[in-house]
Amino acid sequence: MSPELRTAQPDRISLLRAGLWLALILVGAKAAVVVQPNSHYPILRLPQVSYTDVIFALTLGALGGLAVRAFARRRPAFATALSGAILGVFTLCAIYAVVSVGIFGYFLRPLTYDLVGLVSDAAAVRSSISERITPLLGAAVLAVPTLFLLLAIRIKASRAATGAALAAASLWIVVGWLQDAPQTLMNPRLIPNPHVALMRSVLLGMSGAHRTGFPPDFPPADVAEFRPCIDRGDTFTTGFFKSPARTTRPRNAIVIVMESVGTKYMSLYGSPYGTTPTLDAEAANSVVFDNYYANASHTFYSFRAINFAIYPGLPWSYAPWAGRPMPPSLASLMRARGVQTVYLHNGDLDWGDERWLLQHDGYRDAEGFSDLGCKRLTSWGTEDRCLFDRLIKWIDDHRGAPFFAVCWTDQTHDPYRLGPGVRPVDFFHGKPPEELPRDLSNYLNVLHETDHQMARLFAALRERGLADDTLVVVTGDHGESFRDPHEQRGHGLSVYEEEVKVPLMMWNPRLFAGGQRSAQTGAHVDLMPTVADVMGIAPSGGWQGRSLFDPGRPPRVFFLTNVGDYLFGVRDGEWKYIFDSSGGKEMLFDLASDPTEHRNEADSSPQLCRRERQRLAAWVSFEEVFLKGKRETPALPHVATAANHAARR
Repeated sequence: MSPELRTAQPDRISLLRAGLWLALILVGAKAAVVVQPNSHYPILRLPQVSYTDVIFALTLGALGGLAVRAFARRRPAFATALSGAILGVFTLCAIYAVVSVGIFGYFLRPLTYDLVGLVSDAAAVRSSISERITPLLGAAVLAVPTLFLLLAIRIKASRAATGAALAAASLWIVVGWLQDAPQTLMNPRLIPNPHVALMRSVLLGMSGAHRTGFPPDFPPADVAEFRPCIDRGDTFTTGFFKSPARTTRPRNAIVIVMESVGTKYMSLYGSPYGTTPTLDAEAANSVVFDNYYANASHTFYSFRAINFAIYPGLPWSYAPWAGRPMPPSLASLMRARGVQTVYLHNGDLDWGDERWLLQHDGYRDAEGFSDLGCKRLTSWGTEDRCLFDRLIKWIDDHRGAPFFAVCWTDQTHDPYRLGPGVRPVDFFHGKPPEELPRDLSNYLNVLHETDHQMARLFAALRERGLADDTLVVVTGDHGESFRDPHEQRGHGLSVYEEEVKVPLMMWNPRLFAGGQRSAQTGAHVDLMPTVADVMGIAPSGGWQGRSLFDPGRPPRVFFLTNVGDYLFGVRDGEWKYIFDSSGGKEMLFDLASDPTEHRNEADSSPQLCRRERQRLAAWVSFEEVFLKGKRETPALPHVATAANHAARR
């Protein structure tokens, strides 16, 4: 080979050396997670959580070097350009490694296709992101790729030095592989390479592919509890709710949905933090349900179950875009009776197509934060105070007419920011918990502030003489996790109790004088049928939910999430079964003896697990047909068919 040609060729080993530098940066990114306060990851486990990153970087380096080498002799100019392009990909990988430190620090898992979809509205999530971008992380996003390029381009290591680095990287991989036992880490989701995890989830998500593992031989009778009301033959001649003797039913109803509020941090449900003094006191005029659940652990799904009394869809087939139109909402039924209706939200009504759905289904007015006349508190919306100001004014504007209002709060959404002039409460009395003390304190305070605003509503109803004639329903759209009792942060990531168990309180001083607690199991899909039952209104034939006062309601609730893994769950009496259809894993908990869900009894109860998985199979199979707008038939398709795999998102 001539000296001139040798000079024109790109360095054949440069990309392999670049891969070694990238491996060092990826290991450093994992180290940044490990050394964070309260990370629970011992530094000696760094090889375990980063050996997949080294494999990823070396594979890129080796494949890149081979690709350049294939063109080096015949097309040297193209090989040089290709080498530069591949180096650019390496630089993007270095940037994403730094970004993934912040992603994992918040979500405690790598970014996935479905998680990107959940936070796809960049304008809305801006406040939540900015709260987590530290100056150090921001500087690293700029400095690390620059450092990588300098190292990859300027440092010319000898073959001996490169060989030694390869040997060290190989040893790192071997040590990490030998350490790799996921049960030795509190959160084994740190082990996978975040680049590979994101690419894999994108491929699966865009193709619509999913693994199921549900048994095809479930009893046909299992689908009965998912049929809509018209197919069940329910009759509401007298209704299931029995009001006290000589007590008329309320003419008005207000449904308050608290954003990101589960039962875990409410003093109404036994939390040691005094977050809900108003609801605690008003329980004397209410029925409080102690076993009530969200059918999904994030808002996009909960909105549909709450408003339209149908299950929210499947991870790969959403309602209403799978083909079935939404059934009439309770607002539609009440408006047909001459009732004034309104939907109020101090967040963005255009998120998740909410406004479109609401305007087509029964609400005379639908107002979001931009209609309330208040400044934004965060990118998500404005203060709950403004929402309750508007609700009270709307009630005054419709004096004398029966009314129905749904009010969805926003302030308890991350980043949990108090309104101007509101002084925070020290719920920890100077002894903050080890886990996320700042975030948890902010959350408890905004929950306390929302409770304070509800006190204004109850007072306004009493002052106007409307208390006995108004049913006020308080629930939450899903819970919120703060690494207690599981290694979870935020919501939408699991179906543990802290994310799916939500409050339900129904307030009316005339109907519920003295207060009641109910052990009845129920879920969001049952909310509007229950409200209709209390109001004496026949349900829509398309509703899948049932009144919680129906003694024939099965003692089961079903829930799911699709952010990351596709998780399906069922609570059946005191047993709770969770099936991870992405990985074929299952969990079984006895909530009576293990309310924090730490003791998985799946291995010791295989028959019970199989029965509960059959129930989930019946649910998923029924929904596959139901969501496409078809009437349920005895010949339900097996959920794992190729047609299901191709179902649209």
